[in-house]
Amino acid sequence: MKADVILKEHGFDKDGKPLDWDGDPEVIPESDLIPEELASRAVDEYNKDKEKDVQIEVSELHEVFENPFGSVNISVDEVGVKKQKENGRSKNSKKKEHKEYVRNTVIHVQNGKGQYILNGLGVLGTLRILAAFLLNNGLFNKATLLFFVDGARDLHSAINTMFGWIPFRIILDWYHLVEKCKMQLSLALKNRDMRNKVLEKVLAYLWVGKVDHAVKVLRDVDKNSIKNESAIDRLIGYFDRNYNYIPCYALRKKLGLRISSNRGEKANDLVVSDRQKHNGMSWSMGGSSSLASVITLHQNKEQFNWLLKRNIKFKLVEKENVA
Repeated sequence: MKADVILKEHGFDKDGKPLDWDGDPEVIPESDLIPEELASRAVDEYNKDKEKDVQIEVSELHEVFENPFGSVNISVDEVGVKKQKENGRSKNSKKKEHKEYVRNTVIHVQNGKGQYILNGLGVLGTLRILAAFLLNNGLFNKATLLFFVDGARDLHSAINTMFGWIPFRIILDWYHLVEKCKMQLSLALKNRDMRNKVLEKVLAYLWVGKVDHAVKVLRDVDKNSIKNESAIDRLIGYFDRNYNYIPCYALRKKLGLRISSNRGEKANDLVVSDRQKHNGMSWSMGGSSSLASVITLHQNKEQFNWLLKRNIKFKLVEKENVA
């Protein structure tokens, strides 16, 4: 497998970890960051017409802002398709309590030079392929890695396990954050008007990175308006777990930086969902992964390299040349 060869050539073990590394995983080079004066100017411009409590507070920012020309944006998304029964259908077979799924992981990699899609079965295995891809494109030690993900704990854990030795950041996708708030507040509160009122306040604070303020709004909700207090607790717990991954979305947008993992979700639609998630379909692990790999080859303009040479370039593809 190409990833195995690349990892070995660069002194990495079979799990995608460097055999000898003396760098500092906490340090992001200043050259990879937006200058402080530029960020400060953007803050002043944003705050100009905003009420005090929803202004960006520089003292409360717990993040740095990457230079988009020196970073690699990585969107990671998982999708499950219905798993095929190993022994086929049988009249006497017992109905399973839970449906089983084949879980594909799709990763979209993008920087100023181009983009590429990776796919595989299982998060850690696909992140290992990502490590080989980054090595093959000279992106380790030369760029800050930014992972755009949803709130799945196992995904965050896998990224930290695989890349904890090098500077990187995880950013919680804004859309998923909004949807999580909507869902939990719908479960928690008695009527739509109250839900919308609380949701508006919570999102206004989250948009400027004030997680603690959003939590206070939830804790101050009138008890008479709550029908399910555990839903409130779950949402607060979600904020606590993802505290370091919730940036100041307002300032990121003002600076022209990404706040969404939608490229990864779009890649997942192209590679897996559009073909494999239809009524009546079920898939074996090998069949699902193989079909996704064929579509990935096409998306990366690698199909002829594979068909004619049984090899792929495994290099970023210029955007205009990607289907």
